[in-house]
Amino acid sequence: MTQAFRLFGDFAHRYDLHTPPDHYRDDHAFVLDEFRAAGARRILDVGCGTGVFVEKALTAGLDAHGIDAAPAMVAQAERRLGPGRAAVQAMEEIGGGPALDGICALSWVINYAANADAAIAILRRMYGVMAPGGRLLLQCAHAPNMRAAVFEDREPGADGTPDDVVFLFQFVPLGPDQVKARYVYAGKSAGELLWEEHALNIANAELLARLAGRVGFSGVRIYGSWRRDPLGGSVSAWVVADRGAAA
Repeated sequence: MTQAFRLFGDFAHRYDLHTPPDHYRDDHAFVLDEFRAAGARRILDVGCGTGVFVEKALTAGLDAHGIDAAPAMVAQAERRLGPGRAAVQAMEEIGGGPALDGICALSWVINYAANADAAIAILRRMYGVMAPGGRLLLQCAHAPNMRAAVFEDREPGADGTPDDVVFLFQFVPLGPDQVKARYVYAGKSAGELLWEEHALNIANAELLARLAGRVGFSGVRIYGSWRRDPLGGSVSAWVVADRGAAA
């Protein structure tokens, strides 16, 4: 991901307001359960944001680290985690260091890959740094099920004022594997307003699963949610795979 977004830059210090740390607790529990099932010890959160999942993984006893392409998000993660657990690095640059038992990329991070070729290159890098038996978990947008609905979240402000933070979002499908994501953040008492669009690519769980298999991952499966249900009508799916012996 090379494009800079203000949501992850100028407004990184507001991220935990419109998306509270407990917002994705079920997804986080699912990822931790998958890592435990794979016997994972050392894991990497790709696109770690403000460090919420890394913190939960550390609490669960894992040797967890995170990377993010946005320096402002890593700064927020360091405030939560302390030094040495989060680093500024794009997913296109993954490489080096001790072998990993698990890699996850939540919240559609993988959909910021520029195209299928870029996604394959990223998956190859992930495969290359994982130990045999390691587990990969990718949460991805699924364009075929999107209907351009507009959603709204309201959260307390920094001082606890109810409904002070408003977050609007819309996902517009542009084809079988592309999505235009529109975000509006408003901090009413702070007089803050942000609107921007993000292009999401490889936004198709079935396509992403095929790419993972092409790279060499085995046992590739698709879930419609953290419940491990079929893809069905889900707009936010999980692709889970394992690194077997060297391809």
